[in-house]
Amino acid sequence: MKMTVLGCGDAFASAGRFNTSFLLEEELHKVLIDCGASTLIRLKQLNIAVDSIDTIIITHFHGDHYGGLPFLMLSNHLECKRKHPLTIIGPEGIRDRLYALQEAMYPGTQPFLTALDLRFLEFQENNWIQAAGVDVYARKVTHAPPSNPHGVKVRIGEQVFGFSGDTEWDDALIDLADETDAFVIECNNFDIDTPGHLSYQTILNKKDFFKTQKLLLTHMGNDVINQKHTDIQRLEDGAEVTF
Repeated sequence: MKMTVLGCGDAFASAGRFNTSFLLEEELHKVLIDCGASTLIRLKQLNIAVDSIDTIIITHFHGDHYGGLPFLMLSNHLECKRKHPLTIIGPEGIRDRLYALQEAMYPGTQPFLTALDLRFLEFQENNWIQAAGVDVYARKVTHAPPSNPHGVKVRIGEQVFGFSGDTEWDDALIDLADETDAFVIECNNFDIDTPGHLSYQTILNKKDFFKTQKLLLTHMGNDVINQKHTDIQRLEDGAEVTF
């Protein structure tokens, strides 16, 4: 499996980085993990066909993680004339949230969603669900409660990818990292945790709990990005990771 980092920035686009979005590619599947507001731009910059994505997984309802969905819907409907199914998986209410966001950003375009063959699935807490050959496991994490925050594990074939979503320290992270080939964890701060977010020092202190083949940092603020060296690998926009 290959992961392409479309964006690994925080909500403030620290150091000019794009909003959170990771593309997982395997022979038969292209899966988008989160879809921040800049995602369509990044897909086009990297010459990735918008309608080649068959599954989108949303961890929580913050704009830098799902605000790009209306742009992708417009592109799929108007540019690509998409006819094949698109599965969207997320927290409870994912369908209603997308319809409301579509109407807020592009009034009158909700019929485009109806025209697309969209298939919605909601997370089942602490359980695996399956959609079109992709297995998804979700756990609630500790972030802004109204955003319904989750971390996920995604299994495609024999490979398992884990992502913390946005969160402060939560024991669910141990489970989300368990037996993964790669685990991407948010690291908004360097020295001190803040409400809803982790620091590098906390991750470093807890890293032995993570039973993963690769531990990778994302959602970094300037104080993490500007460090000359870290013992845990930091992602960058455009990076490709194979596992």
